[in-house]
Order: sequence, then structure tokens, then C-alpha cells
Amino acid sequence: MLDSTSPPPIDPRILLRIIAVLTERNTRLEAEVAAYRRMVLGARSERSAVILSDQGCLNLGDAGDAPSVPSGANDNTGMAEDVCVKQDGGRRPARRNVGALPPALPRIERVVEPVETACPCCNGVLHRIGEDVSEALDIVPAVVRVLRTIRPKYGCRACEGTVLQAPAPARVVTGGMASTALVAHVVSACYGWHLPLYRQCQM
Repeated sequence: MLDSTSPPPIDPRILLRIIAVLTERNTRLEAEVAAYRRMVLGARSERSAVILSDQGCLNLGDAGDAPSVPSGANDNTGMAEDVCVKQDGGRRPARRNVGALPPALPRIERVVEPVETACPCCNGVLHRIGEDVSEALDIVPAVVRVLRTIRPKYGCRACEGTVLQAPAPARVVTGGMASTALVAHVVSACYGWHLPLYRQCQM
């Protein structure tokens, strides 16, 4: 390699050797600069391909021991799991799963049977060999109903004027037609969801 203080050599073979070494070094440095430029300014997929293999997987400690979600828990695609980079630089295909629904929620099973249960080839009886289960989060809208309070009256046939009846249960509004649940719903919708009374009446 040339020194800045020493004069350049006169031998053409030495000069050619120095030119070849500098050309190889320049090519290597240009490749490194291009790789760094793709990592900083490139697309997301190109940036992840430059990440080192030991940086692709996170060490979650005790959280890594959590049970995995079965692949058939849901049939929807949503959040993607972490993608670890292989040792050779390639990426593994992303496995997508939105996760399991809370087990505390009540389940309503709906079995969808095929229209025909006979074999299309020999017309024999088909036997159940398995099933595919998928779950979807559902909600039941608010049910508006009327609560009828019936208070029977009991009278004695022997004693005239004796009537026995249970007292009427207390209401949040005396003499009103709204139950406690309705008043709580109206107040929470008015102040929590900012729904005025006229819109609640329309609903």
C-alpha cells in the first residue's frame, strides 16, 4: 500500500498491483455503503433482511412459556406473529393468527351440516371423521322490554274487608315508568357516550 510520505514506485507491475488492491477495496466499501443505505432508507421488508440473526428473536423470559394458540382457533387473519430471521439471511414465512377469544365468554355452538350426507360415489352412509371449529366475537344488542309487576290481592271469605297485598317495590322515580336499569342506561349514554335524550328516544 502506498504511503503518503513516500514517493510513488516507478515499477509498472507494482503500480498495477496497487491499483487492483484499491479497486477491490473500493468495490467492497461501495457494497457496504449500499447495504447500509438500504437498511436506513429502504422498504420495511428490505430493512428486516439486513438485521442480524440474533436480533430477530426476542427473549421474553417467563412470558415465552405461555401456551401457544391453536392454529385452528380462528379462521380470520389479523395480527402477524414475530418473524425470526434464519441464519442464512432469509426470512421465514409469517404465520398469521388473531389469537384466542377469552374463555370466560359464553359459547353458543352452531353446527352446519352438509345438505347431503350420502356418499356421492356409492350412495353409502357417511361417518363423521372430524370437524373444523372457528370462533367469531358476537354481541347481543340492548333489549327494550316491559317489566310487569303483579301484586295479587288476598281476601278472607269469612271476614269482610280483610285484604292482604304485598307493598309495591320502590322505584328510582316515584310514580315513574322507568326502571333502575333504564335510568342507568340513559344517564350513561348521555354522559358517557354523549347521546342526547332525543336521539335516545329515536333509538
